[in-house]
Amino acid sequence: MTKTTNENVAKAWTYGNKAVNHSGAYHTDGENLYSYSLRIGFTKGSKKILLDYTAGAGHFRSMTTSGKHVSPARYVADVVMNPSVIENTDMAY
Repeated sequence: MTKTTNENVAKAWTYGNKAVNHSGAYHTDGENLYSYSLRIGFTKGSKKILLDYTAGAGHFRSMTTSGKHVSPARYVADVVMNPSVIENTDMAY
């Protein structure tokens, strides 16, 4: 798989394509979006749902996850959701 920018990883996710960034830390299989091994986005029907792993949402994980991975996906996701909404549900994984 060709390595690309973080912005292009987010775009590939919205189109259902595989992509990985230069370090391999941010990647998508087209259905799910990952920051390291943390699933930060998923597909439900035709909608792309981003989990808001940021300090503002109360779910900060790291500066990289918040700023470099969640941030570019925010502009292409259909829905941005607080991760606590899906905890302990079948949508969690």
